[in-house]
Amino acid sequence: MKTKLLSMLLIISMVLAVLVACNATGPADDTDGSQQVLDSTLNLVVDGVSEYVIVRGENAYISEVTASTELQSYIKQISGAKLPIVTDATVPVEKEIVVGKTNREAEGEFDRDELGDDGLVIKTNGQKLFLVGGEQRGTLYAVYEFLESYLGCGFYTADVEKVPEMKTIALERIEEDKQIPIMEYRSAYWWDYANQNISVKRKLNGWTENADISKEFGGKYIVNPFVHSFVYLVSFSEYSETHPEYFAHNDDGTIIENSSSPVQLCLTNETVLQMSIETVRNWINSTPNIKVVDISQNDGGGPCMCSDCQAVYAEENGAYSGAVIRFVNAIATALKDEFPDVKFQTLAYQYTRDVCVTKPAENVIIRLCPIETCKNHPYDECDVITYQPSNSVVSDNSFAEDLKNWAEISKAIYIWDYVTNYSDYCVNFSTFETLKKNIRFFADNKVKGVFAQGDGQGSSPNSSGEFGELRAYLYLQLLWDPYMSDEEYYGLIEDFMQNVYGPGWTYLKEFLDYRFDHEKDFHASCYEDHKGLQAEVYPNEIVHTRDTTEIPEGVTLEMIQNYETTDWTPYSTYYSHVEKAEIIDKGYDLFAKAMELAENDVQRAKIDKALIQVQRLDSYYRSKVRAQKFSNLVKVFKNALSGLEIAEDEQATLKIAAELYFSKITSAEYSEFNKELYNKMLSYGVNRMREGGYYLPDGEPNFTKVPLEW
Repeated sequence: MKTKLLSMLLIISMVLAVLVACNATGPADDTDGSQQVLDSTLNLVVDGVSEYVIVRGENAYISEVTASTELQSYIKQISGAKLPIVTDATVPVEKEIVVGKTNREAEGEFDRDELGDDGLVIKTNGQKLFLVGGEQRGTLYAVYEFLESYLGCGFYTADVEKVPEMKTIALERIEEDKQIPIMEYRSAYWWDYANQNISVKRKLNGWTENADISKEFGGKYIVNPFVHSFVYLVSFSEYSETHPEYFAHNDDGTIIENSSSPVQLCLTNETVLQMSIETVRNWINSTPNIKVVDISQNDGGGPCMCSDCQAVYAEENGAYSGAVIRFVNAIATALKDEFPDVKFQTLAYQYTRDVCVTKPAENVIIRLCPIETCKNHPYDECDVITYQPSNSVVSDNSFAEDLKNWAEISKAIYIWDYVTNYSDYCVNFSTFETLKKNIRFFADNKVKGVFAQGDGQGSSPNSSGEFGELRAYLYLQLLWDPYMSDEEYYGLIEDFMQNVYGPGWTYLKEFLDYRFDHEKDFHASCYEDHKGLQAEVYPNEIVHTRDTTEIPEGVTLEMIQNYETTDWTPYSTYYSHVEKAEIIDKGYDLFAKAMELAENDVQRAKIDKALIQVQRLDSYYRSKVRAQKFSNLVKVFKNALSGLEIAEDEQATLKIAAELYFSKITSAEYSEFNKELYNKMLSYGVNRMREGGYYLPDGEPNFTKVPLEW
């Protein structure tokens, strides 16, 4: 991906202009005070005035109309000049910015078949600038690419973008900047990308559960149903009693039921196949512009173990995926002639991830899912499967080998990638280094599409308390250009952080680097909560200072009898204390420094929201501190009682009352911290903390518990 620094170009052109003027027969005429520019550049705007027009096709595709108006709008924001928009029915003039398919291009100048729906070309010809691409989305992408890479704009989040201000826009000649994406399907499930204002600018074209992309902005690459579609092929409620043979069975002939997911199908049952063909036909007919239809296993449960299915598994070297591929191939073959432009997708997920003997048909896509794999290291460098650091094991078959094996027998592969922590959306998550390596690995192995499942569940774009926006930004940049250089990639990180977090971004980058360096030796799951993180990665160790039976000095009878008015603070760590993980204080310090340099409310809000990840770690630390303080105070009180001359029955009464009091005072401090964190999270819309329906509770949560137990 090119990065053009317009300011450098302007300086060069100005210097050259001066040199040309010095060698001319007479002095340069700049009596009007305007800036001198060279004929060797395209001077789109000079001193806020432009001689250019924007040309689109008279019968332009709807998104090409949007592309022309978007270009007009941003050039006006940059320079103050509003370029007229005309159609190609007008007489050509020398200075035109040609947007999309028009009669201005020479025959065969742009290969539309090569560009497909999304490819783009940026080039100059004489004094004309061409921004063209695939009709559905490519021309729109060409405009946004031009604005970013050549005019210095930046599109970072739904509410943060950079638009430079300059009265003169001088452009070097561009022989040809052609970009055709390797990934035909680019989808991301982050709430920020529910907003088409940012999703289209980041060249996302795939499904999002929580938003649409209008036709004006190119529409979506339609996959329907999205995934886990067996449940819709044959109705369990309708047929389970009359035709139990339609559904997956155990060895003993009973249906394999799963409390958390619909029952799988028996894929060797001929009636199931015929019913499914008809259902899929109806799906396609009822979905205009469908690209892919999904035929895939439900999320949970196991494969059918009837004798016919087991015979198939034996023929497929024991791979359960063999029955799925045969089933999907049969549907894809039956409907191929009727729907030649539609592809048929199935999952290689959990029990079907192993490659089988039967090759997928040419119109079948394998969507491979690395849910069990370590997320802290590149997929092709780590064979660990994990759901917590404490139970990590080396897999018998690595995801990398599975991908390579499927690539050998498949025409196309999509990936369902897991790029956040579904046990706690606010938790520290894997390094950004893995993103770059993983997507390049995908591209090397026939992957043509990726769905990146982020923290899309919630009710606002701010559902993440981590660096989710940066992760999403980088992921989509990589989906467009998996082979960008390391220099470009790290430049994107710095550019994003600088423009989103402001002048103090270097402190947040320091925090990221600290996190990643500390966590690099641990295996991380996409289902790892703060408890696991603190237990294994950032442990809060309990440090013992005295024997727990030691009687404290200085505790008097008066203090015991007036326990509610006594200052017990000196004794709260008498026998032990909890050592704080370094990341907490370091995080607070670096975020505070970044906040001091913030220039506006947007930057302050972005920094403050990202701080939630530190505060969540702090809450778990404080929970341990609370428990330890309570334990210390109870022991101090009990041991002190034993050394005083107080009747046993009075001792017992005092001890019970004091324990209730100590519980109350230690809980109060912790509860106040959690209450402030809760209100802050709600203020940013961070209302869903994990996958599976857990929202922040309404009313008054139990703040004496850790956040995931509120």
